[in-house]
Amino acid sequence: MSKLLILATDESPQIHFDPSRGIMDISGKSLPEDIDQFYKPLEELVKHYVTKPQKVTTVNFDMQYLNSASTKKVLEIVTHLEALSKNGLEVKINWYFDEYDEDMKEEGDEFARLTDIPLTLIPKKED
Repeated sequence: MSKLLILATDESPQIHFDPSRGIMDISGKSLPEDIDQFYKPLEELVKHYVTKPQKVTTVNFDMQYLNSASTKKVLEIVTHLEALSKNGLEVKINWYFDEYDEDMKEEGDEFARLTDIPLTLIPKKED
């Protein structure tokens, strides 16, 4: 399986998924015009990945903003990974947020509530 790298723009996040290491990083702002088209490469790769996963899969979110359509689409993608934990493999989500950004902390809390995958909220200190 090949790696996926989508560079960030003003309206879309950077996505880096390395299936050989079981690590997915999504960071930045997510409000692309065509949500389905933007996230399609990641969703297709995740669907393939769950057929031959690593023993440990880690998803790192470091978002500045997600619109509601992005939240829904990302949750759909994360749902594919829930099957791994049901099959005895380790899957974890790290949700990074600026320590004073209550909106992104609440978004992480909501993600934790909506998925069966363990989610760790990790505040980032401002420099």
